[in-house]
Amino acid sequence: MIVFLTKDLFFIPVLQSAGDRHGTVVTAILSLDSPKATAIDPGEVTTCVVDLSSTELSELAPLANRLRDTFKQARLVAFGPHVQIERLDGAEDAGFDQVLTRGQLNSQIDRLIENWGSPVP
Repeated sequence: MIVFLTKDLFFIPVLQSAGDRHGTVVTAILSLDSPKATAIDPGEVTTCVVDLSSTELSELAPLANRLRDTFKQARLVAFGPHVQIERLDGAEDAGFDQVLTRGQLNSQIDRLIENWGSPVP
């Protein structure tokens, strides 16, 4: 299962459709405190994808730590617009395993979803 943390309601179907094509469940949540998030079995999560437009720069490191504590086996991925260099760099500094621009995510979505749906080796 891929957990997608975003407030962008228009991008959720894009990831969910790619997940459907590859037999991977993509569950969108607004925050880690939402009822939907707390109902997720952490052992089923292979990847957490964070939309950098949905979180403040100052919250990236605490969010990464919280995601690692909650979903211990999952890889952490962040993406954002290529013009938001501070947020992209901030995600790298916060320890996300993979940081992508939105364009990279869009152009490679099928390959990425297929990879993210697999357990971390």
